[in-house]
Amino acid sequence: MTLADIIAPRSGNVKLHFPAERAAVDYGELWRAGAAMGRLRAASGGRPAAVALTNTRACATVLVGAIAAGLPLVSVPLPPRGSDLEWYAGFVQRICAASGATTLLVDGALLPSLPPLPGVTALSHDDALAMRGRSDADPAAFTLTQFTSGSTADPKGIVLPGAMVRANLLALMEWLEPVPGDGTCTWLPLSHDMGLIGMFLGSLTAVGRGLVHDFDLVVMTPQGFLRNPTGWLTACAEFGSTFTAAPNYAFDMAARKRGSVPDLGRLRTCIVGAEPIRPGSLERFAELFADKGFRPTTFSPAYGMAEAVLAVTGTAQGDRWRAAELASIPGGAAFADAGGHRVVSSGRPLPGYEVRVDGDGVGEILVRGPSVAERYADGAPIPDADGWFRTRDLGAVHGGELYVIGRTDDVFQVAGRNIYAIDVEAYAAEVAGIRDGRVVAVPEGGELTIVAECEPGVTGQDDVRRLVQELSGRIVTRVGVSPKRVLLARRGALPLTASGKIRRRPLVAALESSRLTILAGSRD
Repeated sequence: MTLADIIAPRSGNVKLHFPAERAAVDYGELWRAGAAMGRLRAASGGRPAAVALTNTRACATVLVGAIAAGLPLVSVPLPPRGSDLEWYAGFVQRICAASGATTLLVDGALLPSLPPLPGVTALSHDDALAMRGRSDADPAAFTLTQFTSGSTADPKGIVLPGAMVRANLLALMEWLEPVPGDGTCTWLPLSHDMGLIGMFLGSLTAVGRGLVHDFDLVVMTPQGFLRNPTGWLTACAEFGSTFTAAPNYAFDMAARKRGSVPDLGRLRTCIVGAEPIRPGSLERFAELFADKGFRPTTFSPAYGMAEAVLAVTGTAQGDRWRAAELASIPGGAAFADAGGHRVVSSGRPLPGYEVRVDGDGVGEILVRGPSVAERYADGAPIPDADGWFRTRDLGAVHGGELYVIGRTDDVFQVAGRNIYAIDVEAYAAEVAGIRDGRVVAVPEGGELTIVAECEPGVTGQDDVRRLVQELSGRIVTRVGVSPKRVLLARRGALPLTASGKIRRRPLVAALESSRLTILAGSRD
């Protein structure tokens, strides 16, 4: 059974909605329109096609069609906000050269601004779907080369055969237990594994396996969410969605912009992942929307990574999510410098998966399972000889559940103390005037530097100096170390991935080259 087999449409009223385009399409109709990808496969001799995935009807059709035809796809990141398109074109061309892709599929809006890519034919999604000629299909040949978001390094390609994608999707079905009457609403980018695998292909798997019928899959856009965070919740209510997912920062944004949200009582599962999960965020959101029918058991914290396709652990359906004091976790007392805060459980391993940590108590997280990829696009192996993938994430298994503490490469020493970037960033974001999710702690010459975007209401040097002083005081009292530099910037200054996470390495490079615009009054 191929990936195409488990997502193929069945009988029933299954619609995909694209609110940003004011469009809706029957899934069977979209599947048939995607047959053009068989013609692209024939024209390219079965070579991979690079694709910049976006949340549009045309792109969704290309994606489904490529899976059905067995056209290998190389998912390239979208241009980061404010990036140089000449650089981006060169970056994409290097990916194409390494993967053998001779075609690049992008949104029509991006196509005119792309510089020429020698040896690569750039097509809009609509142009690809309008192709004519001989068709060729081999669904078993489908592969997805998925590029990581690049939040801590340059994006890295992970080669995922269709059988591995299928294995993770089937494990998701066992975890999420979809039933007739369910529906999904998502704004997560299809260029990110949580949006692509979890929300989009996961929903189509529920359809193809006959687990649901009369199903509505609502595909919103990340840009729409950022403009109106509660519009996502309104759409969930309007379409009666039972499944959705988002990173932690999305719940903070929606809570701040609460507005007028209809009843959320139909929501049964809200997956939380893709970044550190803060118990305070989940508690605040559940409290604010309790009168709208939102239940605390709706939250389902999970853990995964692109190297395993998507999910590795998840909170059982209907269970109340849990958090533990770090000091109460075996080995956690040794990490007292991390602030002693509560850590959210990411649940138990999905069926067929194993999770352990290196050493006793807290250590590097290792995962093993049927969807752990064998290699990166450059040929470097992913798991060891026994099938274990070292994630570079720090955590502990306690009571059979996984507690993720942070990244091993986001731990550094200042004045002889272990400093955990995740904690510094969380504490800094508590300061009024600092944008939540837009804070980075980095080591510089044995000292601590904090870079943060401030809210629009912070104007003038006096405001900046006051905010710097308050932020520094908060870190001293919580972590015990005074930051040497506190650099504030305007909204939109920090480089982000398509999924909204800060790209640490480009940020550090911008600091070193003085390319980041810092507000006067910062401590530099």
